Amino acid sequence: MTQTFKTCDGNSESGIALLIAIFVLLLITAIGAGMIMLTNTEINTSANFRDEQTAFFGAKAGIEEVRDRLRTGASNSLNGILPVTLPGTAGGALYVVNPNNGEADTPWAVNGAAYPDDEVCREMDNLGVAYACAGIPEAPVGTTWYTSTTASTAYRTLPAATIPVTSWKWTRVNLKTDYTSSGSTATSSVDGQVWPAHENYIVCWTGSTEMATPLVGTPLTTCSTAGAGYLPVYVMTTLAVTPSGSRRMVQAETAALTFPTIPGAMVFDGSNPTYSEASSGAYSVTGTDSDPTSGTPNSLGPPITGANAVACPAPHSQPAIGVYNAASVGPVQTDISSRSSSYTGSPAGVANVSTALGTTLGTVGGLEALVTQVTNTAASVNINASSVPNPGSVSPYSPVVNVVTGDLSISGGWSGAGILLVEGTLTMSGNPSFSGLILVIGKGIVVKNGGGNGTLDGSILVANLYDSSGVYTPAHLMPSSGAPGTPNITWHGGGNAGIQYDSCWSSAMSQSLNYRIVAVREMMR
Repeated sequence: MTQTFKTCDGNSESGIALLIAIFVLLLITAIGAGMIMLTNTEINTSANFRDEQTAFFGAKAGIEEVRDRLRTGASNSLNGILPVTLPGTAGGALYVVNPNNGEADTPWAVNGAAYPDDEVCREMDNLGVAYACAGIPEAPVGTTWYTSTTASTAYRTLPAATIPVTSWKWTRVNLKTDYTSSGSTATSSVDGQVWPAHENYIVCWTGSTEMATPLVGTPLTTCSTAGAGYLPVYVMTTLAVTPSGSRRMVQAETAALTFPTIPGAMVFDGSNPTYSEASSGAYSVTGTDSDPTSGTPNSLGPPITGANAVACPAPHSQPAIGVYNAASVGPVQTDISSRSSSYTGSPAGVANVSTALGTTLGTVGGLEALVTQVTNTAASVNINASSVPNPGSVSPYSPVVNVVTGDLSISGGWSGAGILLVEGTLTMSGNPSFSGLILVIGKGIVVKNGGGNGTLDGSILVANLYDSSGVYTPAHLMPSSGAPGTPNITWHGGGNAGIQYDSCWSSAMSQSLNYRIVAVREMMR
């Protein structure tokens, strides 16, 4: 029997390994390509995010420059050119432009291509008045509704003072009115009224909140008309555009910080004050305002013009000595009885100023807040434990805010100007003189040794935040509405030294304070 065997040909499976290899290679290539695409996507996403963040912080930089330049003493201060009329009226908006290397930057041309302000029409249109935009995106009528200036080279440090280093293109500044701050209607109301009940009412800052004034009646055009405690709120709208095209618009509202008026040439801010008066008959304390007119005060000295111009209030006199409550009047009057004629003012001698002190100066919480405000205003180099490195000079006018966190001893011919805050004991010897405000808030102790003729032109306030055992009792350890402790002033000798009240110093120092941000938002369009 014959058997037949079939022989397998190995060539029938040839190429399988190659196919598998090619398939694996293609798979690896696809995976690699996918990883590259994902990496590129991540890189682009990160780059876009970084660019968006650059634009956002560029817009914030524009707001911060303009906010800093609102101060009277700032480099290239905007004081004097800020809008004083409502948006849409002549000069109702100020543009601070920041063109890059000579590029066109005309935001007021809202239909143009040079970084147009397409938000202004949305805000003005909500006013519902004839001078506003007739419809979005139509331009405001005429060219008088705005003024303009440029960014300051003082705020540009890299790579050179002539080249902007941030991406913001412009910041528009205008007074805030009801319903106009976010380009919408009811969402912008500060008093809960339904549009258009209070459209075009100017919004003012009361120190703790915003309000449209008045609640009823004809709209006011200035906050000062509503009362001394009402301050204008400025809206700062900033556009930033990066070279890659990222665009962010940020809007912030800001109001001035103000320094409270010290109600007297010398103020004992606390019950049961102790006062050892000077033994010299030539020594005097007067609350009669040293500024005889509402113009330039004689104490500040020239020059007080241009960026450093100080708007002084109408002269108003204060008592020579202000005390915390009615119970403190009698004891201090007894302390000065031998030389009562040396204490003049309105009223002369000693007066209860509790109403004028209010919660800002008359409570532990208010005094702590004041200390924080002054400390935040001072440059870091002017905050020291026991010295005053830069006291400032009176002529030319260059006040400085100094904070001493411990005890301070000054002597000889030391002089300065501005605000001097001492949280420990203040000891003065010889002929030191100062123009401005001396605040001894903390231990509440002042000691003056010897005679001399150094004077204080301004006010001095002494407040004790320690209890009878010498333990610091800040607001978080006691009711913030609690009364300060016993202040103490001991004045040995006297000579021709004295204290002369000057109302302009409170105003001058208020104008040197920073503006606070009371609201901030990003325009998501």
